[in-house]
Amino acid sequence: MHHPENRIWNLLALKVSGEATSDDLIELDKYLKDHSDAKMIADRIDLFWNQAGEVLKVTDEMEEERFRLILDAENSEEIANENDLIPVKKLLKPYNYKWLYAAASFIFILGIGFLWKQNSNSKASGQKKLQQVYVKPGSKSQIVLPDGTVVRLNGSSTLSYNKDFNEKIREVNLEGEAYFDVTKDAAHPFIVHTSRIDIKVLGTLFNVKSYEQDPTIETTLLRGSVEVYNKDDPSAPKVILKPNEKLVFRKGKDDELPLQKTESKDSLKESNTGQDISISTLSPSKPDSLKEETSWLYNRLVIDGDDFDNLAAKLERWYGVKIEIYSVGLKKYHFNGIFENETLEQALTALQLTVKFKYEIKNDVVEIKQ
Repeated sequence: MHHPENRIWNLLALKVSGEATSDDLIELDKYLKDHSDAKMIADRIDLFWNQAGEVLKVTDEMEEERFRLILDAENSEEIANENDLIPVKKLLKPYNYKWLYAAASFIFILGIGFLWKQNSNSKASGQKKLQQVYVKPGSKSQIVLPDGTVVRLNGSSTLSYNKDFNEKIREVNLEGEAYFDVTKDAAHPFIVHTSRIDIKVLGTLFNVKSYEQDPTIETTLLRGSVEVYNKDDPSAPKVILKPNEKLVFRKGKDDELPLQKTESKDSLKESNTGQDISISTLSPSKPDSLKEETSWLYNRLVIDGDDFDNLAAKLERWYGVKIEIYSVGLKKYHFNGIFENETLEQALTALQLTVKFKYEIKNDVVEIKQ
């Protein structure tokens, strides 16, 4: 469901003021589950609203900014498309000043954030600046870091690093999937930070997949050598990978590691190095363009024994859509295949040859039923 931004702010204001209906709360909760950035803001607003006994010092400049933002918000509400959004005046009951105060205070919080940002920007000289690259779902991008390292980013991925990247240690933070061709520099180790593991290299070629919603983090080494560290357990020994080895780190201790499918005697070898880590050896005879771990670099989406949940996650990133599965029975099926130039409709039609299901595409949402 598409939500205009103002509608979400209205729902947040209704929630903190205690005026939200059950339908409002369900709508807001569903939106925040799918939008982590908005959820972070909502959590901070809840914390701010519920803090009792704390007095916020308000300057004249803040008050002026507050009323300007309130006026701007009111004007934007009045010109909003009636098909997308119910104007604020229609939502307000007579004398419902509690809701209005929540909305005004909400905008005030944003105003303070704006002033703080303006003030911070004026003092930015001499401080570290974070460089960040985001690739939207359904897209890919390539960047060259200051040291010459080439990074190719898959859809729904974010790579960030400090402006002083190459001074002592070359460090980057990854959320999503990226392929690194690291420039060798023994004096400046290269480290990839993910949510749960760190990967340290000198000069090498490897792929890392670390999406927030995935139960695992994967790194596949193609050339050179990498060292993998468990951030949750600094005392745990490091794991050293060799070329054509893939490490899978399980985030949840109660979840089973994904099973690797063995196609032939030399396709994979598996070993468990610990409770949370599994290492597989990939077939050296299989071209990178056909390997699930690196096929995306060749604009190929390889489906290798994925269940419907994993398949849906891959299709979402590949085509930039949201997939909702309404039939629990479909989740037991597994799929195989390779997609290259197919449209979303063509891919779904091809999958229907394996499993009978129905789908309907509404804007950027795909509804799948049995």
